[in-house]
Amino acid sequence: MTMKPTRLIIASDIHYCEEGWYGLPRTAKGENLIADLAREYERHPYDALLLLGDYSLDHWVWGTKGTYLTRGLSETGLFVKEVLGRLAPDGVTVRMIAGNHEQYGEENWERLTGHKRQDYLVCGDILFILCDTFGGDLDPTTHSDGTYVGVNVEEIKSLMALHPHKRVILCAHWFHVEAEGEEFRELLRSEERILCLICGHAHISRVLSSGEENGNKPILYTGHYSYSGEKNPLRCLNGYRELIIDGDRVTSKYLVPSHTYCIEGVTFTNEYAETDEAILAHSDAEFVRNVI
Repeated sequence: MTMKPTRLIIASDIHYCEEGWYGLPRTAKGENLIADLAREYERHPYDALLLLGDYSLDHWVWGTKGTYLTRGLSETGLFVKEVLGRLAPDGVTVRMIAGNHEQYGEENWERLTGHKRQDYLVCGDILFILCDTFGGDLDPTTHSDGTYVGVNVEEIKSLMALHPHKRVILCAHWFHVEAEGEEFRELLRSEERILCLICGHAHISRVLSSGEENGNKPILYTGHYSYSGEKNPLRCLNGYRELIIDGDRVTSKYLVPSHTYCIEGVTFTNEYAETDEAILAHSDAEFVRNVI
């Protein structure tokens, strides 16, 4: 019997903030995201939705500073209350980890969101490990952009040992690979089961190599649903990644819904697009390094 493909949607950097970007205020952006994901489900049902952080500017050292310490306002809490429960139909697995702008300790994060700062799930034959790489200096009393602590290699090894026959994808709000230690590099070099790293933070959609010292494992950036990190914002408009597991074959694309934007005084509507494709595992089970 042929198994149907497993599909995931992976999004990051939604920034459900009162700052409006590209002519899209908070409430309009939230409704757009809900409608976009509903259309995605209608087009091709997805089995899981992974959210990789930065739903807010709750903690922020620049500009007007983070809303949480300044005014006691949790925009993450607003996102949970107004948007989260409407993003996916019943039966779809949802995971929501923190970004560098959500510096809540584990207890406060679970109280606020109902999720864990780091998590995992098995979807298809792949173990997704959602790492908390900004887990330092939590529940701060002064403004900051978060403390990068890197991955917990022992936790990854432990989860992989519990699921010895699963391929593995590592997810985080960000992987600062240059700052990681040799233990992590060795894990990436030696462990064929690890297909790739997926992260946000940079507000770009790209598929890059992590470098020979990291086993040339691809890093897939999830884009954003707020404002582009590209010099040319048209290069990366609002969107999210899909990941499809079809037997041995694993692929990913950045999906860009059609929206109306106002950028630098120019109003336009983009067409739906699929970009930055990566082939992570081929149907003959050979790993393909597709670097764009």
